[in-house]
Amino acid sequence: MAERTEEQLARVLRAAAELAPEPAADLALRVAARRRRRRRRRMQVLLAATGVVTVIGTGMTVARGAFRDHPVVVAAGPPVTAAAPATAAGFAPARQVWPDAVSRIPATARDGAAYRPVTALGPAEVLLSAEAPTGRAMRIEAYDTAAGTTRVLATASAPAGLIRYHVQGWDVDARDIAWYATAETSRGEPVALFWTVPRAGGTARLVHTITGDPAIRVDRIALTGDGRLAYSTTTGGVFTLRLDGAGGPTRLPGTDGIHLQRWPWAGDRPAGNGIDPGQRLIVNLVTGERRRVRAEAGVRAMRCGPTWCVGERRGADGLPRAVVQRFDGTQRRELDRLRAYPALDGLVDDRFAVLSVTGGRAAGAPAAVVHDLRTGATAVVGTTDDDGGTSLARGASSPPSRVLYWNVTGRSGKQNEYWVLNLAAVR
Repeated sequence: MAERTEEQLARVLRAAAELAPEPAADLALRVAARRRRRRRRRMQVLLAATGVVTVIGTGMTVARGAFRDHPVVVAAGPPVTAAAPATAAGFAPARQVWPDAVSRIPATARDGAAYRPVTALGPAEVLLSAEAPTGRAMRIEAYDTAAGTTRVLATASAPAGLIRYHVQGWDVDARDIAWYATAETSRGEPVALFWTVPRAGGTARLVHTITGDPAIRVDRIALTGDGRLAYSTTTGGVFTLRLDGAGGPTRLPGTDGIHLQRWPWAGDRPAGNGIDPGQRLIVNLVTGERRRVRAEAGVRAMRCGPTWCVGERRGADGLPRAVVQRFDGTQRRELDRLRAYPALDGLVDDRFAVLSVTGGRAAGAPAAVVHDLRTGATAVVGTTDDDGGTSLARGASSPPSRVLYWNVTGRSGKQNEYWVLNLAAVR
């Protein structure tokens, strides 16, 4: 059994690597080098093997920067005590449910750079980063899903003298594109770099650099729409920077313990997957409004947008079921055969929830589904192999991305294309 577990785990790591730009050997070196700082870092990526390997501890984690495409956890999670449906019966593929929102895009550019979907620029455009194997050089491109063409918006390179440079998160508003990267100096000092470029294209500009311990605590960024960039930290607190580079970070008052979601909204839970404690607070960083989340006893893993929340609870049959409700506890309903943990990483646009399928360890179960809270539609996303291995990732934006993507040919084999679901195109 132990041998099979190791074999399954190895397959999952290889599958994740197919959606990540760094080679496996380099990944191992990065993990080892950062282990001494692990207690200070928020581990952003959670991998779990389906079939044999459940979540290890509370999850198998890999150092930040190793997977910049933010893989969604698509595994069974903790064992359940009763038999569960094992097929996708009743859940149609996203290509059937939302045909105008699903496209095939190339996985690599003509020069061999790896494409990483970031988020939607609109119903027919997807923001891509085209990254060199080292990760130090990057093109920012817009892909037209209708025409099948790309246009280059900007290029950016890591400043000289930095090592272990990784782009971590992005955001887009009507005027600008922003991203942040982490790196180290040659002496091992952590660095966080904040960049911006006009959405229409132009010259990428380094807005600000943070060094030392604060640099490893950035967990999300967001453009505010008024010439500022906001970021939150793993320990809580929201700061803003001027995009023109003037001055330094300014801490927003009343944000102790608060983490960005999508501007101007924030909450009391950090980015990334997790179970309890669930989210209990929603904050508008512009007006100062604070909304308390009301959840029934037994509901866990609650995550909320400005209006809607999704979590899960165990029913009388012992099976976990996803729970959807408004933040005040009204309009509550349970979703049969679906669960919020472990695929949950926040609602997209206060509307779409990425959920797991109960009994997902069985062969033939969907990788995950997207549930539309507005219409009630549910669609299968990702690919699943015969042994239960899955391929699915969300775009690399800091706010929950409007883009999900997965390998066209499953986990194995050379990937020439991705399926991409653009939630901005769902009506």
